[in-house]
Amino acid sequence: MFKYLQGTGVKGNNLKKIRVNLGLTITELSRHANVSSKVISQTERGLIDPTLVTKNKIINGLNMAGASTPKKWEFSDIFPNEES
Repeated sequence: MFKYLQGTGVKGNNLKKIRVNLGLTITELSRHANVSSKVISQTERGLIDPTLVTKNKIINGLNMAGASTPKKWEFSDIFPNEES
């Protein structure tokens, strides 16, 4: 499902910044994305590198949660150092 990273090669992400800006808790995002809160927390902290499928679920969850905003998040907004 995901790889545990050992402090090297961790790719940064903007997940926490965007989640907080949307006013979401980890639990709320977890419900919208249908991904465990543990995976979201560990992804934010760079402890794991979830699969592409999981990352896309998180992005979809952010877009569902922020449906009232005109901005639709894309892969590169959340995971800027990776290819989708």
